[in-house]
Amino acid sequence: MTQTYRASSLDMLRSDSRIVTVVGPADFGDLARVQSRVLALASTGPAARLGLRALPSSPNWAFEPERVLEHITEGAALDQQQLAKELTEFSHSSMAEVPVRIHLAGGYLFLDLNHGLGDALLPVDLFAYLANAAADAPLPAWAGSAVDGHPLRKALLRWALRNPGKVKDTIVDRVRPRSNAETALSAVEPEAASATESRPWAPSASVVVAATPAGTSDAIRRWRDSHLPGASVSSVMCAAVATAFAQCSLPLDRSAAFLFDCRRYLPPSTTVVGNFASGIGFPDLDPTSPRAVHDALSGAIDRGRPIASATMSTIKYKRHQKAVSGTFADRAPVQPTIKLMFSDVGRVRQLEPASWTAEPADRAFYVIAAPVHPESVMITMETIGSVVYVSASFHDNVFDSRTLDAALSRAAADPIALLAPQEKTT
Repeated sequence: MTQTYRASSLDMLRSDSRIVTVVGPADFGDLARVQSRVLALASTGPAARLGLRALPSSPNWAFEPERVLEHITEGAALDQQQLAKELTEFSHSSMAEVPVRIHLAGGYLFLDLNHGLGDALLPVDLFAYLANAAADAPLPAWAGSAVDGHPLRKALLRWALRNPGKVKDTIVDRVRPRSNAETALSAVEPEAASATESRPWAPSASVVVAATPAGTSDAIRRWRDSHLPGASVSSVMCAAVATAFAQCSLPLDRSAAFLFDCRRYLPPSTTVVGNFASGIGFPDLDPTSPRAVHDALSGAIDRGRPIASATMSTIKYKRHQKAVSGTFADRAPVQPTIKLMFSDVGRVRQLEPASWTAEPADRAFYVIAAPVHPESVMITMETIGSVVYVSASFHDNVFDSRTLDAALSRAAADPIALLAPQEKTT
């Protein structure tokens, strides 16, 4: 009898989209080592996710760990200059019926994962496990242990008990739209099209990538301490990216959307490997202002917006029983305006001790995340040590690849130089 796993609504919402990423160069060993380790992790049980066959049409996913080996392949070695092109092509070859694809290319490892299986934590821990050169590399800490597959109720209750005075306002704001306020953006729903002349359009996802110099996150903290105490490195880096885009004459919408990790609302002892992130859009926000970005993010977290947004998303799923994250628009504006979306994984401590074979600024951790709306550009960031790795996913039949590449390279080269003339404490 086939063992099954009951997926959560947040898993189902993302079960028709993909996480496609690359990490390296590192010592991943040969193909046999990659295969044996992935099989070992997948076989620990459904909670490890990799052995599941995720389906957008049903929350009952089959546990078939041995099938994970069907799509682990090896190809020719690559150099870093080829990564963006290869990552784009790898993304285009995704197959909806295949939960996990892994491709080894010399020192680089590509991963294509059904997003229903997990968010950032699963790929990060998988890469850390595979890039450990030790013969007795341990499985991720959560493998084979108790993992919460349905954490939303626990997080919502914990936040409400700790913030009783904010519950009413949070509920009211989620059901009654306010002007100049954040909106529930589920990274899973199409955004409203611009009210401009449009043309027929089909998706053509692409990605450009860049890494900051070593020491960048430390430099941002020093700038933050002098100019904007209390702000996160993430909010400062997001503003630097937006500023670089504006300086490269890319038309920016006065808005931004951010993906929030809802694990912050859970007890520290709770482990969630599946999806537990939610998106919030801010329709009247200057994305080039570190102060505005910081105020928006910190205010949303303090008022429980991410967990409220996740709750609303699950309610919508239960009502419509439909995964919508892979639904694309069919028209694009003739004169598009970039709508920035940010996903910052933060400092990835799990990968710091990996068996890297290059210096920090010559490493890669890049993601391609095809935006649903033609005007959206998804900025994904990860920090390893003091280097920030930045990817910009977009549609190359809407925005020029060379201009976006130049803008991202400008942002990564010296983010502080872009911000120095800005906010000063009063």
